Amino acid sequence: MKLTINADKITSLAFCLFLAYAMMLVPTDALAQFTGPVSGGGISPSSDSGTLGNLLCSVAGWFTGTVGQGIATLAIIVIGIGALMGKVSWGMAIIVGLGVAVIFGADTIVGELSGTQGCR
Repeated sequence: MKLTINADKITSLAFCLFLAYAMMLVPTDALAQFTGPVSGGGISPSSDSGTLGNLLCSVAGWFTGTVGQGIATLAIIVIGIGALMGKVSWGMAIIVGLGVAVIFGADTIVGELSGTQGCR
């Protein structure tokens, strides 16, 4: 009996595991920050959206903070070793490097495009 591995199923499984891991990283306190008025069981239109903005800035801070720097360092190391060994194309290595640059430069990019200061 021969075992075959479907790449699409492996990719879907990896994506689901990543989402599950990301949800475990979200602190439960961050989900309970809303203190605005509630009418009819829902959020009223006049509620404060600052808490959502603070939550999103916190998530962006995780990706650009020390956690993000550690993940980016490991990604560059792994993709570089793979490219040097011929297991990963150099194009993919360049894409990973550009992705890391975009993630860490996102605050500057958003600031330049919108004319306002991002999450700082």
